[in-house]
Formats: sequence, C-alpha cells, structure tokens
Amino acid sequence: MNKKVNLQILPEGIVVKASQNLTLLENLLAHKIEINHSCGGMGSCGTCRVFVENKESLLNEKNEIEKEFAEERGFSDCERLSCQIHPVEGLIIRYKKD
Repeated sequence: MNKKVNLQILPEGIVVKASQNLTLLENLLAHKIEINHSCGGMGSCGTCRVFVENKESLLNEKNEIEKEFAEERGFSDCERLSCQIHPVEGLIIRYKKD
C-alpha cells in the first residue's frame, strides 16, 4: 500500500504529497527539491540532514546508523537524516539550502 501524506518543506513553504513507502530523501528528490545527499542515501555523510519542526515523536525511532551519526555530530533531537526516516501526515521539515 502506497499511502500518501502531506509534507511541508521549509524554507520553500510548499506542501507536497509524500509516499510513506519512500524515505524522506527519496520524496524530496522525487519532488525536485535540491537537497545534498553525497553518500546516495546510505546514512554516512550527513549532508541530507533536516530539522523536524513538528511531530518528532511520530517518526520512526533512530536506527543504529542515525544514532551513531547523531551522537558523533552532536545533533539535537529534531535533527534527522532524511535518508533514514519516512514521512508522516502533517510533517514539517526545514533544510539548509546551499
């Protein structure tokens, strides 16, 4: 089942329909949002980091890759790797544009 959810992307301020079958990174790329992703979604570079503006508690728990990366880089709870999470309804994320 390919459930679509509303995802708000900042700083653009746009809302897109995101597939819960894809990672957040895959959804951003599918919607032509240019976000860095040097390692191709393997969770090893951290360039696809996003800031979750709401609903952190509804996201999947950090996996080992993300936990280790977040600890090494001193991420706050709202900083996540977009290649390691899946969107939930009403999620609002912010990313740094180059």
